Amino acid sequence: MKAQIKYLLVFALFAILSLTACQDEVTEVINPNEQETITPNSTLANLMSYTSANFGAVDDILDGTSCFSVELPVTIIVSDITIVIETEADLEQLEDLFEDLNSNEDFLDFIFPITIIFSDYTELVIENADQLENFINECEEDDNVIECVDLVYPISFSVFDSEFSLIDTVTIENDEALYEFLEGLEDNDNALIVSLNYPVTLEFSNNETLEVNSNEELAETIASAEDDCEDDNEDDCEEEEIALNLIECQWEVYLYTNDDLENLDGPYTFIFNDNGNVIIEGLNQDPQTTTWELLETDNGLELSIASFYYYEEQFGNWLVVQCDDDELKFEHLTVDGSGLFFEQECEDDLDCSLLDISDILQECPWDFSDGTDLFDNYQMIFNANGELLITEGGATSAIGGNWSLSISNNGLPEISISNLTAFQDYLGGDWLIVECDEDRLQILRLDYTIVLEQNCEANLGCTTEQIGANIVECAWELETNLIDSFVPIYVYFAPNGQVYTSNNDDPENQIGTWEMVTVASDIFIEFTFQQGLDVLTDQWQVVECTEGELYLVNGDNYILLSQECDLNEYNCDYEVVEINLKECVWNVVNLNGSNDLIEYDFDFTENYNVNISQNNEVINDGSWSVSETDQGLLLNLELQFENLIGSWLIVECEDDRLELVRGEGIIVLERDCTVDTNPFNCFNDFELVECVDPNGEAEFNLSADTIGLIDCPFNFTASFHVTEVDADNDTNAISNTESYFSVTGQVYLRIVADNGNFEIYTIYLNTEECDLFECFASFDAVIELCDEGNDGFETFNLTNAFANCTTSVDVVTYYETQADAEVGTNPIANPEAYTNIAVEQQVYVSVEIGNQLEVFPILLLLEDCNQGDCTEEDVDAFLLECIWNAVNYNGSDNLAEYNFDFESSNQTVVIYTNEITIDAIWSTSQTSAGVIVEFSNVAGPNIQAITGEWLIVECEEARLELHRGDDILVLERNCD
Repeated sequence: MKAQIKYLLVFALFAILSLTACQDEVTEVINPNEQETITPNSTLANLMSYTSANFGAVDDILDGTSCFSVELPVTIIVSDITIVIETEADLEQLEDLFEDLNSNEDFLDFIFPITIIFSDYTELVIENADQLENFINECEEDDNVIECVDLVYPISFSVFDSEFSLIDTVTIENDEALYEFLEGLEDNDNALIVSLNYPVTLEFSNNETLEVNSNEELAETIASAEDDCEDDNEDDCEEEEIALNLIECQWEVYLYTNDDLENLDGPYTFIFNDNGNVIIEGLNQDPQTTTWELLETDNGLELSIASFYYYEEQFGNWLVVQCDDDELKFEHLTVDGSGLFFEQECEDDLDCSLLDISDILQECPWDFSDGTDLFDNYQMIFNANGELLITEGGATSAIGGNWSLSISNNGLPEISISNLTAFQDYLGGDWLIVECDEDRLQILRLDYTIVLEQNCEANLGCTTEQIGANIVECAWELETNLIDSFVPIYVYFAPNGQVYTSNNDDPENQIGTWEMVTVASDIFIEFTFQQGLDVLTDQWQVVECTEGELYLVNGDNYILLSQECDLNEYNCDYEVVEINLKECVWNVVNLNGSNDLIEYDFDFTENYNVNISQNNEVINDGSWSVSETDQGLLLNLELQFENLIGSWLIVECEDDRLELVRGEGIIVLERDCTVDTNPFNCFNDFELVECVDPNGEAEFNLSADTIGLIDCPFNFTASFHVTEVDADNDTNAISNTESYFSVTGQVYLRIVADNGNFEIYTIYLNTEECDLFECFASFDAVIELCDEGNDGFETFNLTNAFANCTTSVDVVTYYETQADAEVGTNPIANPEAYTNIAVEQQVYVSVEIGNQLEVFPILLLLEDCNQGDCTEEDVDAFLLECIWNAVNYNGSDNLAEYNFDFESSNQTVVIYTNEITIDAIWSTSQTSAGVIVEFSNVAGPNIQAITGEWLIVECEEARLELHRGDDILVLERNCD
């Protein structure tokens, strides 16, 4: 148990007091007398502790016990609703919710772990429901907690030493601080004297307040409030609580008259129903049915029984004088000396528990009869979600309704049947289960008896084989209460048990699996879904089977499958529609036969905003998207304008015209490229970060890193300015925007539209310390060439070694020796065509950035390129296995993040990273020089450099080295 006792305040105080011996001066005050001090374990100290103790009953609606409270905030689940309780005020709203749900069952679940707080403010972390239940069961309520009165904070205490010198004044802000302060007095070994500073205000449970001015007055007030609180608890007979108790079980009732409590009449059995009826047994040979009602009157809470014995003439009014959960006492209001004693009897006389009855009801359909032939051709089907279906012979539809089980007022199991679409008068209502066997039940409602007999040979009207054959014929529209979708969901069930989003077996369209399962006479479909439908993964029972429709249930959830064999497909291309919408503006030339919207321009932007303009002024905006379904393409509009919001099916598509439908609605859009559109939606403020140079400045490319990154479809003119005033006035524009030196600060971008309107955007310039030579030091530069003539010499392009690093440096010079490179003598005259002097040779590059200089080596290697003797078939087989990575491109590993997935069916190679995916083309061919690998359509940053034909010069199963002129590419296989 993790108990956190918070005595820091008191301990800190006592630590301060221990230093007072070193003080030369203390404040002398009049010594408090004995009546003014508060001593440990005194009556007043205890009363104040009881008043400030943690009141665990404040949240009984959460935990059902007053031994502790639950620390807030806490998350709970009520009837599938997730609620966060943050304050005590939320508890009142929770109580209102319970009343709205109208359930007597325990349907509150905590999201663990939670923390509980005991009356002394110690805390304990509870990990699960079993642990919480153990603490609730072991609860022994603290009778000393006083709940009907509170101190109004802040209050303060004066603290004296043994010489009655004032040491300190302690201010208390809340109950917990007061409780711990008083507990600390008991644990203190120092000779301290504590007195409470008056006046002190008390607040009572009825919100009245009282000011007290002495220890005696405070103690008397708290004690009196405690007595009143106990009296209130004893007399607290609530109408709602008594009503719930009355209908919970049957009651054994005794009548007394003339105040004779020794000779009682009875016992009688009273069975109260929540419909206002009460059945009284024991008065006559047959049970008597009458009515009952609880009334709040000037006399108090009254029980009105319309007819009981000879008290009928007095209308049977009985005053509630005593109430417990299982005992009640009433006095008659008219006949003096008469009263009733009620004792609750909740025994279940049947052998079947509610759980047993629920299980057997759901096993199979049930034949039922009232002794006539009225229901001879009907069966009842009790579903787990509380749904009741009454079927007739081979009919494909059923009478619907609901069912539930409970313990009746007389302690017997009861089945409630409600909301029937037929036979409500015959079968609706509350039925006592008076006989219970595994395959037979007898139920009773007043004097009407029905016998139910289990029939496990019943079926849905269709077999497993019929459902299996039917389900693979066409597409099915899927509807469920678990998924909110603006567009229809269509699925295809393949004979191999796969579920697809379109009518083909492309693995990319597979979204799950399905399987038929039979349990007893019930048919289930077991689904395993992904891609947004995973919430439906489970076993679903087929409860209705009609032509073209299946109705499935799982608990309280359902799936409705409707067969759609005539899905329309319109020849509209997704990418073409998107591209066309983004070009120019569009006008609604037809909305349900009207051209009322033709004056508005709809601008579908690159970032999927849609702006509606009238006379070049934006009057409304929203968002748009295009999605693909089996019906065709949908244009989805999130737009509060003329009821256009929602998804529209594109049924006709041309470059400059679209026709859309939704139900009976129709929209015709036509493109207008003569309208000047607003470019300002393309831009926002920018932030640029560059490396600071030795002078404390950084070089910024203002144009390339701002407007150069924006693909805006609208015409605009841009200029850059040092001050916002210059930008507003269009003066003093920065001339060299590609090389602008600055410390941290900002400049301003002015964007001007064709119509002359302009907007100003801020470009924030930030600098950071960088390793200027990081690129050069990040890898070992190696250039490998084939020794074509086998003479040991080839021409090297030295600039390829650090081609990706030299774009932003000041001076790059190449040398044959490190010594020459360091002093800058004897540079290589033509580094683009350098002939080596050894088969393996190291040269050096001198790199100058600002006023800093570094030297880096370059290794030159000649290879015997006749080693690669793989055939084209070998290379194809190698590449189709696993994933390949470009571990070396001209001595650099900057392409290593790209993964190459070579596919055989369409000669596609998917090149991807965590951010981008490229569908490129690859092929191999056999030449006299060896095997050639060709890459094309490689559209991506850096990786486009591999486009072209490469000769394989080294060939291993997991490693290929390819040459293209002076370029070297090494691919290695990764099967992990």
